[in-house]
Amino acid sequence: MTRSPTVVISAALALAASAAAVVPHAAAQSSAIPAPPAPGTLTLRDAAATITPSDVYSRIEFLASDAMRGRDTPSPELNIAASYLVNQHKLFGLQPGGENRSYYQWYPYPLRRLSASGARLELAGQTLELGRDYWGTGGTAQPLSGGLVYAGRGADAALGEGTMRGRVVVLALPGGATRDWRLERNRQRNAARRAGAAAVVHVLERSWTADSIAKYGAVATRGGRVLGGAPGYPELFVSFDAASRMFTSAGLSLETLWTSGAAPGFRPVALTGATAAVGLPQEELDRGLAPNVIAVLPGSDPRLRNEYVVVSAHMDHVGVGQPVNGDSIYNGADDDASGTTALLEVAQALSMMRDRPKRSIVFLHVSGEEKGLLGSEWFADHPTLPLAQMVANVNVDMIGRNHPDTVVVIGKNYSTLGRTTDRIGAAHPELRLALADDKWPEERFFFRSDHFNFARKEIPSIFFFSGPHEDYHRPSDHVEKIDADKAARISRIVFYLVNDIANAPERPRWDPRGLQEVRGMTR
Repeated sequence: MTRSPTVVISAALALAASAAAVVPHAAAQSSAIPAPPAPGTLTLRDAAATITPSDVYSRIEFLASDAMRGRDTPSPELNIAASYLVNQHKLFGLQPGGENRSYYQWYPYPLRRLSASGARLELAGQTLELGRDYWGTGGTAQPLSGGLVYAGRGADAALGEGTMRGRVVVLALPGGATRDWRLERNRQRNAARRAGAAAVVHVLERSWTADSIAKYGAVATRGGRVLGGAPGYPELFVSFDAASRMFTSAGLSLETLWTSGAAPGFRPVALTGATAAVGLPQEELDRGLAPNVIAVLPGSDPRLRNEYVVVSAHMDHVGVGQPVNGDSIYNGADDDASGTTALLEVAQALSMMRDRPKRSIVFLHVSGEEKGLLGSEWFADHPTLPLAQMVANVNVDMIGRNHPDTVVVIGKNYSTLGRTTDRIGAAHPELRLALADDKWPEERFFFRSDHFNFARKEIPSIFFFSGPHEDYHRPSDHVEKIDADKAARISRIVFYLVNDIANAPERPRWDPRGLQEVRGMTR
């Protein structure tokens, strides 16, 4: 039985209150840190100066301590982290921006599994075997059927809104199970659903082995957590060989269509006389919940205070996993206790300023990033504040490692936020920070962190990121390896940038080419 949020929060409050006992370094440092000035008295630069390496280190040390057990989504330790963040924002005087006048947004993240005995996939008269020929995600309350249509890679031109009603759309999904592959799969799923298709069949490339398909089939029947309360959109992942037989029975060649389907302007091809019958019955094992935390610094301008600059970071990591050198806790000091800490430091500094920003500033701590940007997806689709009034998103993820005087700012070329960021960097040489352009365009990092869910809503977004390292998603991502001075200086740059965006007379604007690329990934 899942505990209610109220019970979980009560337990989290008790544990978070003893954070200093859990984190000896933080307790030892606190006596040496002078009491902060009263809110509302500091100049811009004096407020920035309150962001110190010692404060940054102490916060990261608590969030990434072994007691937090890697802050998995969902977990009691993630709820403790959320409670700690809420308490901090209350101390800063920020207002709640979540549900029911609280600082929380709880999203459904139930544990479900595919009923293997009831699963069924029949394509063009052939019955496929779960775990050998295919696996499935999502669910069907009742079995469904429809004619089969091949739409290549699922480009906009091939999948117009409502064009596949009553059909089962077949799409080519190249690549292996990388993060980019998952993003492409999500794009294809969204395009098929928007086209009105009853289900989508993703055809896997030949590199997918029988063992890989069996592994994913086992995961589906063993159970996994899914975002949202309703069964997900039905998706089938079919081996190349099984799909080839389906195409052959319809008098077509998958080999030929796989190539031509990647060309611009490809037009869908109906598999004449071929139909699909799909059954993906689901069993619910629990009704889990996971938290986002939302705090608001109200703007000072009577008109602009109804617009929002959203600053985001994910508070979760990957929890407890396979031991490496005897260590099984994946602490996530850099990923993303560093970004979470930056948000707290920026919120505190802004709250101390004499001249508050004109626009309101939203501090959004999301969970589920490591599970596929879930918390930010839920917030973007179920906003607790008016989405149309959100003028920009500044996302902070992994800022505590690598070269001490460089931070990569991804997305500078997508909107006017890039020019604003460069101007702010040039105005503060004392921070000794180079604000570099994207160093890894081939990795497509702009589409791989929480700002992406704002970009897909066409809110100009930018992403502060110091890059991957050898401790990424390993138990060795410890606080001792954090460059707290660098993280503090990046936090100050974020502070200056957010303040500037909040005071600008105009909203940030998309570059037309950047917006086109974003739409290509999301529509």
